[in-house]
Amino acid sequence: MSGDGPADLSDVLSRFRIAGTCRDVAPHRRGHIHDTFVSTWTTGDGEARYLHQRINERVFADVPALMRNVERVTRHLAGDEAPETGLRSLRLVPASDGGAFVRAPSGAWRTYHFIDRTTSVDRPRDEAQAYEAARAFGRFQRRLSDLDPDALDETIPRFFDAEHRLRQLEAAAAADVAGRVGDAARELRFVRERADLASIVEDHLRAGRLPRRVVHGDTKLNNVLFDADSGRAVCVVDLDTCMPAWAPYDFGDLVRFTAATCAEDETDLDRAGVDLALYRAIAEGYVEGTGAFLTPLEHELLPVAARLVTFTIGVRFLADHLAGDAYFKVERPGQNLDRARVQLRMVLRMEEETDAMERLLPRA
Repeated sequence: MSGDGPADLSDVLSRFRIAGTCRDVAPHRRGHIHDTFVSTWTTGDGEARYLHQRINERVFADVPALMRNVERVTRHLAGDEAPETGLRSLRLVPASDGGAFVRAPSGAWRTYHFIDRTTSVDRPRDEAQAYEAARAFGRFQRRLSDLDPDALDETIPRFFDAEHRLRQLEAAAAADVAGRVGDAARELRFVRERADLASIVEDHLRAGRLPRRVVHGDTKLNNVLFDADSGRAVCVVDLDTCMPAWAPYDFGDLVRFTAATCAEDETDLDRAGVDLALYRAIAEGYVEGTGAFLTPLEHELLPVAARLVTFTIGVRFLADHLAGDAYFKVERPGQNLDRARVQLRMVLRMEEETDAMERLLPRA
């Protein structure tokens, strides 16, 4: 067993319903929220692997609510398996007491069945891979379209509310606890000039024109597992932000992350923008994956969502920079400001490409 885990890791594993003998446990260095490990077990039928996560309770303070959501989503997906699509669903391993997680001295832990012979990527290899990921996320939403949003808890309150994010930014600017407002004056002006963008979706929601849906909430490309041999999408992972929201959010976040022309913390802003070929592939894959369940307004809002979600994430990065990097992990000074600048430059480029983004959206 690897010595990189907490002292009680062996005890944690013993408290899940796993058959066989544990042969090895090693860190799985993917993701930025939870501490993740993969174990290998010897059984009478060969070997089996499991993925274990120590839940980050600074981000998800209500672990029971989080795990209720994960249980409900995985159970719903399991009842709607579609073998012809090749997509699989995450499967939780129950704790010995039947619960979805265990509480140990080192924290709250959960376990999933590990999906072998898959890979994940941070950047798309080509348009075909972007299309495949977008179709998987679209199908994921479609399979959850008959799950009552009220059956899920809001584990991160107002997570999808752009107006709320603007208020957080203004509060951080007013407090200026890290003395950084002066360095971010241009970015603050850019955001304030576009404050009306934050109300577009919220106005539709308040008027009842836009339905609440169960969304994934974090549609980064690396949250899709691809078959190591065929390259086809196999499973959508990281269900922690599955919550009630508005369906086009998932499309917008996928465009923001996957069609970006540079790294999220790029310092040369001339490189920041949106790859329209990748955008088209994402739009085609997502529309095919969602099928007919989106309303005409939801479909119409897809290009707007790409701009709004990018704007909102930029606001979040900027607010965290002003607050002294309290939420997003940083590896160097000013990284959150660089992240914010990239997002806001992408918003500017999307404004310039509005007509093209609307034209490249497939018809419903």
